[in-house]
Amino acid sequence: MTVSQRPSPAAARKREATCSAMLDATSQLIAEKGVDGFTISDVAERGKVNRSLIYHYFRNRDNLVFETTRLIADRYDAMRSSPEGDQLEQSVRMHIEHPQIGRFFFHLMLRGKPLPKLSRRLTNAIAELDRLKAEHAPGSTLDPTFAVISGWLGQLSWSCGREEIARLLGLPVEDADRRFLAHMRSMRDTNRRLPDAGQNAG
Repeated sequence: MTVSQRPSPAAARKREATCSAMLDATSQLIAEKGVDGFTISDVAERGKVNRSLIYHYFRNRDNLVFETTRLIADRYDAMRSSPEGDQLEQSVRMHIEHPQIGRFFFHLMLRGKPLPKLSRRLTNAIAELDRLKAEHAPGSTLDPTFAVISGWLGQLSWSCGREEIARLLGLPVEDADRRFLAHMRSMRDTNRRLPDAGQNAG
């Protein structure tokens, strides 16, 4: 592209805003209706954009869903925990405050769609638990990868079903949240103790 062909800054900003509107609308629809529950026309109406522009930028529905999946994954990854305070509580609260993340991932899994790559949050947690196991209990039967993944799935599930589960248990939602967090802390602490099959971890 020559200099004369490059879009102006204003045109580039407009393109970015239009693409963002399309992707945001798609992410909302996936969270509400599932991956297969909406049309390109629904995206155009929700995002207040021209339907033909969606095809111009993304070519087809599959590419739109794929790019939306990447956007959600990037946003999720950007929700970093503060280095101070209880990082587990921060993670649980983040999922509670953004239940659309859990709905999005579960819609993908239920429809057999590919998931985005694991976030840095998860890969870092797996690496840290791997390090603790190697240093303190190499003979432990604990699987660091699935210890972290099961905790992540638990948080996603809780963010989607917490109100209904609290109702079934006859609890205020805030009390149910506190008990769920206490359980997650207990599971975390158990994993950090790295129990092994009859061996002394030292």
